Amino acid sequence: MKVPSEHNSSEKWKIMWDVLFNSSPESIITLSDTQTILDANDTTLKLLGKKKEEIVGKKCYEIFHQSSSPPEGCPFVDMKRRNWKPCVNEMETIIGDLIVSVVPLEIPGEDRKILHFARDVTLINQLAQRLISSLQRYTSFLNTLVKLDSLMLREKNIKTLLDNSAKIICENENFEASWILMKEGKKIRTMSKYGVDWNFEDRYPEDIEEKDDLWSKKHKEGSFIFIPLKVEDTHMGLIVLLRKNSAELSEEDKKILKIMADDIAITIKNRRLELSKKVAYGELEKNIEDFATLIDGIRNPLAVIMGIAEMMIEDEEAKNKIIEQVERIEEITYKIDKRWAKSESLRRFLGE
Repeated sequence: MKVPSEHNSSEKWKIMWDVLFNSSPESIITLSDTQTILDANDTTLKLLGKKKEEIVGKKCYEIFHQSSSPPEGCPFVDMKRRNWKPCVNEMETIIGDLIVSVVPLEIPGEDRKILHFARDVTLINQLAQRLISSLQRYTSFLNTLVKLDSLMLREKNIKTLLDNSAKIICENENFEASWILMKEGKKIRTMSKYGVDWNFEDRYPEDIEEKDDLWSKKHKEGSFIFIPLKVEDTHMGLIVLLRKNSAELSEEDKKILKIMADDIAITIKNRRLELSKKVAYGELEKNIEDFATLIDGIRNPLAVIMGIAEMMIEDEEAKNKIIEQVERIEEITYKIDKRWAKSESLRRFLGE
């Protein structure tokens, strides 16, 4: 049986290492103990956009950081301080954010080498930053909604409700100014404003439209955002917001503003219904009193007339005519009684 020679075994391991080294999706370089680049795999060369001969022999910080000394937090420096124990850290480099691991490689009979592994986490960091920004935005939005909902629960006066809503949206969502315009018949006018002293319809009447979705328009003051106040198919008015930033709103911000506008529109509708209910209740109270007075004013004389007709009028034909008229009047009062009963039932319903 032929025993493999030490030379053949060494060659075999070298081939295996070369395959693993160059097929790795991570950046791998080998360094000397003076931080000089000895070799680099294909992934590293692709990330750097360089050829191997352009980086071998140079310091790793010269290539990855374009600096004359190791940057702060360099894991290689930490490894040397810790008596050549493996270290890892996240580093900003010229090719993006990298998670860098350094591992000393002790090979008998050879100088110490260090394996430098780097994984590109730029995309992950960008996604994380976007997630953080999104969470911060939603936190701000929820804070605004909580304030609006608290206002809507306690405030019954529509004008005060609109004034405070304009202020909350403007201050919490970082707008320069805000207007809330409401329809009155065929006209629409500013009911509340914050951050300015002029009514929107006085300066830009041509911009007031009835649309189903949010839109924007630029003027000398900045970018105006228009959000319809709409419940089902009924257009009640507009919220107009002014901001200096001319960039397009994100889809998330548009959804947030629509939710706020819907909350305000529904609350206004409910307050108006409550006001109408109170007016109707007052009218019914008055009508009920009038019905009672009217019925008493009719029935009391009827009883007297009926008594006189039966006791004092001898002419049968005349007596029958009087009694017939009295009975017709009593029938009318009966109908009034029924109307009164319906009004009373409605009054109790509205009063609940």
